Amino acid sequence: MKPLQPSSIALHLFWLAACAPAPSLPTSMPTLPPSPSVTATASVAAPVPPLSIAPPASGQIERYGLFELDILTNVIPENPYDPDELDLRVEFSSPSGAITDVGAFWYQEYEAPNATRKGQPGWKVRFTPTETGMWTAVARIEARGLQSAPIPFRVLPSENPGFVRVHPNNPRYLAFDNGDFFFPIGLNIGWWTQTGDALTDYRKWMGLFAAQGGNTIRVWMAEWSFGLEWNDTPLGDYDNRLRRAWMLDQIFAMADSLEVYVDLVLLNCADFNNWQTNGWYGNPYNAARLGPLERPEQFVTDPAARALLQRRLNYIVNRWGYSPRLLAWEWWNEVNLAPFSDEALTAWLQEMTAYLRERDVNRHLTTNSYAIRDLSPIWALPEIDIIQKHEYSDQTNSTDRDLAERAVPDLQRLAASAPPKPILLGEFGYGGEDRSGYIEKTGIHLHNGLWSSTFAGYAGSGMYWFWDIYIEANRLWYHFRGLDRFLAEEDLSGYEPFSPLHITGPDAAERKAVGLGLRGEEILVWLRSDAYTVQASEEARARAGSPSSFLYNPPLVEGQVLRLHDMTDGEYSILWYDPQAAKWLNAASATARDGLLVIAVPTFRRDLAAKVIRRQ
Repeated sequence: MKPLQPSSIALHLFWLAACAPAPSLPTSMPTLPPSPSVTATASVAAPVPPLSIAPPASGQIERYGLFELDILTNVIPENPYDPDELDLRVEFSSPSGAITDVGAFWYQEYEAPNATRKGQPGWKVRFTPTETGMWTAVARIEARGLQSAPIPFRVLPSENPGFVRVHPNNPRYLAFDNGDFFFPIGLNIGWWTQTGDALTDYRKWMGLFAAQGGNTIRVWMAEWSFGLEWNDTPLGDYDNRLRRAWMLDQIFAMADSLEVYVDLVLLNCADFNNWQTNGWYGNPYNAARLGPLERPEQFVTDPAARALLQRRLNYIVNRWGYSPRLLAWEWWNEVNLAPFSDEALTAWLQEMTAYLRERDVNRHLTTNSYAIRDLSPIWALPEIDIIQKHEYSDQTNSTDRDLAERAVPDLQRLAASAPPKPILLGEFGYGGEDRSGYIEKTGIHLHNGLWSSTFAGYAGSGMYWFWDIYIEANRLWYHFRGLDRFLAEEDLSGYEPFSPLHITGPDAAERKAVGLGLRGEEILVWLRSDAYTVQASEEARARAGSPSSFLYNPPLVEGQVLRLHDMTDGEYSILWYDPQAAKWLNAASATARDGLLVIAVPTFRRDLAAKVIRRQ
């Protein structure tokens, strides 16, 4: 839970001004290429036919690539966002004879770097072909009996793995269409700093994140970021927000270029209460603003509100549902902070997901999120594909604010409450409010959360909050590289968590570390020093007189012994790894006897990881 007060903008500005310049990045990032649009209002040399498809720039596209077409028509709707008034669709016929029906959307071109309006609006359709060979596209307006001439195009083979799915062999994990395992290494990058240029911010953050092995971001369609509907545009009419839609196009283009996936948050709880951002006061659904609702809880039950949201969903799916980089549609950020009952929310999710899936031809996954709370009846719904947990350490009942010892029991409790599904730690942080001004600056909590969530059995690494005023301000991007390199080529769908590990000191003395493990074809282990926590860092700083600048150096951990049980007897190689430096260390050997493998742990200061491999 993160109160999104206007004062947070000032904090963002403070930290951006205070931190040193970011490492240099390319001055440009690929964007979706502009394509000319001809509309009924454009001036053209020849009469516009009732319905046609503009010839594409190229007649071929790679499999799972974006095929975008301009649709030309002289039909002029009063509201181009209302499919009940004009439902312009394109049928794509595959080489196998399958037909995919995709809705078109109303589009306005803008121009980088300042996102200035360019040209006239018009209709577009976006499509992602899943078969190779010759295809055809035909535009239709069924209600008017209109049909365009067919446009042929060829789909070429590619190495693109396709869309993200639930893993076919282990429903706790994710995979691509081609069966390849996918493990999200994630971070929240919800919006930009509001200093003016969203694309500059995202280009910097996404570039730094991807360069260090990050592959998944969580992006909000909040009213102050990429939201399509607020009090600056009439309900159901998105004209005044097409610039924001164009900017979200560019985020997806960056994601495609950087091989990053997007969890897209569709709705924000703060729009339906007045204690986070005064959102309900400004909400255009509020009757005080001439909307249809007297109270915010009516949003999930009122027929007019549901119909308006379905119109918005139709536009969102038509515009961004093409993308294999879209990991999931997230219905709500922390929905329990809005005044909806579980019963009303369940019925709403069932109706809205049915509407979404009917139009989302690429069958993207769905998720939802809660603040503080994690157990919910909605996790059992077939309408929810991914379970999501948020955790801020100051909001837990535990006195231990580090995830290394809590991650496993917390996940086990949540997993036992619902059918087997992937579970993501969609947000985590040391505090639910901005505490980056006085907690340690080296990323201890970030680091331990990334590794403990992975070894606990989550479907991806935990996704940290405060990406700008903490991670970027303190140059903590390198923490993602350590996990990425350790997991390279690993398919965790064949592993099971087994924790905690049995660790002792010399001669069975008291342990000085926590250990988590994954058991599969190999044994993967992660050890964290008991002294490598934010709490220990703050205590050491206090002992030093609480100086404004303090570098915590945990004591060495020496003489630890790791005992692995239920092992096949024989010789093993232990490949030690430094998660901080993201590099492999010297290998060691050990012998398992009577099912027990005893491993001497090298001296370390913060944490260690290893792969334990049986020699053939």
